[in-house]
Amino acid sequence: MPAMPVLVIGLDAGWRTRMQRLLAMRGEFDWLGAYAPGQHRDSPNGQPALLLLDGDDPDVERERRKPQLPAPRRLYFYRNPNVEALQHCIESQGHACLDKHDSPDTVMRAIHAAESGLFVVAPELLLDALHAGTGVPAPSPVVEAPLHGTPDHSGDWSSLTERQREIVHWAARGMSNKQIARQLGISPETVKTHLHHVFEREGVHGRMALLAAHVGERTATSSG
Repeated sequence: MPAMPVLVIGLDAGWRTRMQRLLAMRGEFDWLGAYAPGQHRDSPNGQPALLLLDGDDPDVERERRKPQLPAPRRLYFYRNPNVEALQHCIESQGHACLDKHDSPDTVMRAIHAAESGLFVVAPELLLDALHAGTGVPAPSPVVEAPLHGTPDHSGDWSSLTERQREIVHWAARGMSNKQIARQLGISPETVKTHLHHVFEREGVHGRMALLAAHVGERTATSSG
């Protein structure tokens, strides 16, 4: 499989350096460089398949492609990603809205997801965006504390077991499988298995779709 040509563009020199350290020596990429907008490039003819862009830079260069070539995938990075940043990513037909301080593992997962045409965003930011559009107050920040009592399930999830509803409840607040496992006193693998069963039962494909469905149920209940 040929290496993917990747180019980094943005005014933030620290972020560019971080991306270079992460990607330049990886065999699966054809590294085209990391540049500020308008900066001379060593490989001007290199056509990127993947663009990593500094979303905080209002003048970040949007690469012009030759008509016969497919448009590159675009991943946007922000110092403090918010709903406005997410909207910009979507309107720009990007494939990710990421934090400049995201872990290398998160960045690599986002790149591989973009290769498949998927969009990557943190669950809590997605929830903020969904609530901003519905007028429903966003969930309170996650608190790492023991679970007291039974969560209030606002949506109609009667087909799920009580344990599955608990897991959906905490997943909708942006918690990872490990965090949910600690909260409920079960293993991360058990959480993963329950979520997989919920995906199949509710007819959704993946965690993001599940969270969107959960918010949709809450919104319908609130307006009913």
